[in-house]
Amino acid sequence: MPEIDRKIIKLEFLQNQVRLALKARQDNDWAKNVPWELFLNYVLPYANLDEPREDWRSLFYEKFSPLVAGSGSLLEAAREINYRIWDLDGWNITFKAEQTPEIMSPSQVLSHGYASCTGLSIFNVNALRAVGIPARVAGTPEWVGSGGNHDWVEVWADGVWSFFDAIRQPFNQTWFFPDPVRWQVSGSFKHAVYAASFKPTPKDIIFPLAWRDDFESEVPGYDVTKYYIKAAHDSQQQPQQAQEEVEAASSGQREQEVAAAVAGNPGADVAPGRVAHSA
Repeated sequence: MPEIDRKIIKLEFLQNQVRLALKARQDNDWAKNVPWELFLNYVLPYANLDEPREDWRSLFYEKFSPLVAGSGSLLEAAREINYRIWDLDGWNITFKAEQTPEIMSPSQVLSHGYASCTGLSIFNVNALRAVGIPARVAGTPEWVGSGGNHDWVEVWADGVWSFFDAIRQPFNQTWFFPDPVRWQVSGSFKHAVYAASFKPTPKDIIFPLAWRDDFESEVPGYDVTKYYIKAAHDSQQQPQQAQEEVEAASSGQREQEVAAAVAGNPGADVAPGRVAHSA
């Protein structure tokens, strides 16, 4: 628990957080299978950054657990949450820039009906946690070249972290990927990409808070820049690789057709699955 929270968080509050988090864990098989360490750091925690502390879990469990009751996997449940929470019960929550730190907590977002990327990300992460899905806030204090900060959501499923903006959007497809996130710098205080953690991290890395002077922060974090750079690089390689495979497959098919014709058997089968797989 952050030191500042020890002065304001009551035992009853913590007990309710634990009770509801464990209840969500028991609701679905995919929630039960979340590794315990991930549950403790990315499901159970009541806070993400320095937002006002409040009991969002009671409301969110009540509202969102029915949405995922029929989900067959954690990833399916996460997508359901991301697509449906924004206008549930007529909420109509929208993005509005430059609202941090005035509008960050879930109750503030619901009261105003909008928030900037940080407030929406916290809202989305908490919605996921409320139903037993590991999630965390990620972001960068400042984009290389253009400046400005940005925060988004990471969700854990099938052993990996996927990322998305807190809007209705497919995972791992955002306006900042592959550019400009590919140009961020690992190890740079202002230009790295960070993922927030509730517990202290091994290298005592912090998640810089862009709305504070000098990015001051007590929030633990991980430098995940290299992951995003590699993912961006791989995403650019895939279309070229696919095209090369199609061309190679087509060339191989033509060679087999010519060979079959020469052998007096023009109807010979192409190697099974070759072209279909490449396409």
